[in-house]
Amino acid sequence: MGLRRRSREKALQILYSMEFNKNLTVDEAVDSYVTYFNLPSKNGEEPDNNNVLDEDEIFFVKYLLRTVKAHIREIERLIEEAATNWRIDRIALIERNILRMSVAELIDEKNGVPFKATINEAIDIAKKFGNKESSAFVNGIINKIADVINIKNKKL
Repeated sequence: MGLRRRSREKALQILYSMEFNKNLTVDEAVDSYVTYFNLPSKNGEEPDNNNVLDEDEIFFVKYLLRTVKAHIREIERLIEEAATNWRIDRIALIERNILRMSVAELIDEKNGVPFKATINEAIDIAKKFGNKESSAFVNGIINKIADVINIKNKKL
């Protein structure tokens, strides 16, 4: 699994945890995650390396989380507009956070990630972490948002 995919998955897990502790800053949430997964297990075994983040992953995770936090109103407005008849609080937590992260990447023109890559990553992560309908739901919403952002960017 590539660095960005792992980072997106970890960012999703951290964003999910931040839903239950809204007072955490990005740095505090990432530090908490890193501390938790770097602890030895109860039977003294080394930590599971699949959950340990290296410096490059931490950088990208923090980028994603900070972008979500900085643009949350715009991100949620775009999601609600694309998700006809769905308020943001009615969208399942996993799908909501996958969409938030993906839209954050789409609206940040400086990150250089192609729209198709962001969309494909969102769908694959929804397949892994969501239920059987999650990937189709995320696909439909994220594609509508990508079209809106593409149209807006072409007008500039």
